[in-house]
Amino acid sequence: MVKTYLKNINLNKAAIFLVAVFFIFTGVSLAAISSSENYKLHTAAVDGGGLSGASTSYNTENSVGFPLGAKTATGTSYKIYAGLLSTTNAIPNIVVMSFDEGEIVVDDTPTLTWLYEDKDADPQRYYQVQVSKDNFKTFTVNSGLIASADKSFTTPILPTEEQGVSYRWRVRVSDGFDYSGWQVAQNGFRLSTVSLEVPVIWARVSPAGADIPAKLWQDCATPYMYWEYPVTGVDVVGYSYAWGNLPDDQIDTKSTSYQTEENMLSDGLRVFNLKAQNTAGNWTEIANFEIWVDRGAPVVGIYSPSNGTTIATDAPTISIRVSDENSGVDPDGITMKVNRASAMASYDQNTQSIVYIPSTPLSEGDNVISLEVSDIVGNKTSPLVWSFLVDTRPPSGSIIVNNQDALTNSIYVNLTISAADSTTGVKNMSISNDGVFDTEPWEVFSTKKDNWILSAISGTRKVYIRFQDNAGNISEIFSDTIELVIIAPDTIITSGPNLITASIDALFTFKATETGCMFRWKFDDEEWSDWSTQAFAKKEKLSEDNHYFKVQAAKDVNNNGDIDADEIDPIPAERTWTISSKGTVKPDQKEKKPFRFWKKE
Repeated sequence: MVKTYLKNINLNKAAIFLVAVFFIFTGVSLAAISSSENYKLHTAAVDGGGLSGASTSYNTENSVGFPLGAKTATGTSYKIYAGLLSTTNAIPNIVVMSFDEGEIVVDDTPTLTWLYEDKDADPQRYYQVQVSKDNFKTFTVNSGLIASADKSFTTPILPTEEQGVSYRWRVRVSDGFDYSGWQVAQNGFRLSTVSLEVPVIWARVSPAGADIPAKLWQDCATPYMYWEYPVTGVDVVGYSYAWGNLPDDQIDTKSTSYQTEENMLSDGLRVFNLKAQNTAGNWTEIANFEIWVDRGAPVVGIYSPSNGTTIATDAPTISIRVSDENSGVDPDGITMKVNRASAMASYDQNTQSIVYIPSTPLSEGDNVISLEVSDIVGNKTSPLVWSFLVDTRPPSGSIIVNNQDALTNSIYVNLTISAADSTTGVKNMSISNDGVFDTEPWEVFSTKKDNWILSAISGTRKVYIRFQDNAGNISEIFSDTIELVIIAPDTIITSGPNLITASIDALFTFKATETGCMFRWKFDDEEWSDWSTQAFAKKEKLSEDNHYFKVQAAKDVNNNGDIDADEIDPIPAERTWTISSKGTVKPDQKEKKPFRFWKKE
């Protein structure tokens, strides 16, 4: 091996040229000179590279192809190694390791990474990264030359848009002697904003049917739902949806429509929820479409007057309870007829009732009402038909006392009664001796009334009667008269105890206004005694208290051996007295409280 050392000499152009010629003509090649910002000049018989390169500053650490055992020649602006090179510098290799699949990302400061390798085992000393969205015509990011062995670079904040901005990036490195070429992330990445748009949803009754507006009552329970993503250019991989619940994080469809199944939706407020997923795996916020379903007709409740009832007015208030829990009763959807004639009824939302008051009187007798009601959507009830009876005319009637006899000696008379009502019939009657009808009760109508008791006063007696029909109408008062001649005796008490006495025994004597009479009596609350001709009554050992005594006279006028009711004095004679050992009884006086007063001095 031929080795030439040039040491400690000043080389001029001629000397360098001669050395180069020597090596060329002797068949020995010079080492190739690699240059950078700093380098060393090497000469050697290797691959015929020739002499070249110059530097004003250099050091041994960044020389290329450092010769083994070579000696150096130095000058004011260079250092020359003469000798055979043991090796040449290998250019480093790099591989892009991230953000090169064209995916959508939401990280606007991505960390770009690469893999470095060098056959000479030279470490990475420099790198440079560039990011561009126009194929490197301009640069969104240009790091410049960075002295670092890091294999990653985090970008500053990159501009983002919802539909995604396509970025490509590239990197080159240096081992201190040479640069690698630019390694480009060909597919790059798409940067999307974190706040994604939500899908826009619509609904129809069928794919080609009429539109269904949101938040309005309608009767379709199998809506065809369809939607779109509002931003063009966005890659959406699929959608997740659910009726009434939040959609899960599983893609249900890649399509943009969904036909609701039968029997899935019940009546009421129903919400369709939907969200989209982009290629980065990110879900949008949930979009929703609210549908109000009403397929049920209104519900008819209690109505008045009730079916088959009888009323006593020809201008009744007709009311029907009607409710609809969803869309509500349509006030303009009421169809009412009274006896086949249309009637303008109104709906009271507060009471949920349809009300109608006839403007003209209803006819006497049967009246037929028909009704149909619709809700806001148009669901209609089945026809409701019922009737009631109108009866505004009171009954007519009469009364006859004792078959129209002119005279009677008995206070007990028989009554013959008649009454009629052409519409509803007679229901009750009420009989009175004074015609006031204040305490007289109603009783079931009957054509006969036996043993009616007249007022026990001789003279002309009148019996009054009135009637009530099934509608509640009360008739005028009808009456009949008869002359009453009382033949029963009057009873007179002739003696008895003083009004106030200390005696606990009592003796009463009495008589009748007729001869041949019999008597019965009682003390206090005792039962009446048997009939007797005895004209006195005695009671012993009475208590100190107030007492009374009653006695009645009677005469068997018709000689039938019995005392009949009309042969008894209708008004018993009566006496009251007080037994007291103290004599005159005075009410207890309450003890008076002393009266106090204050006088201002």
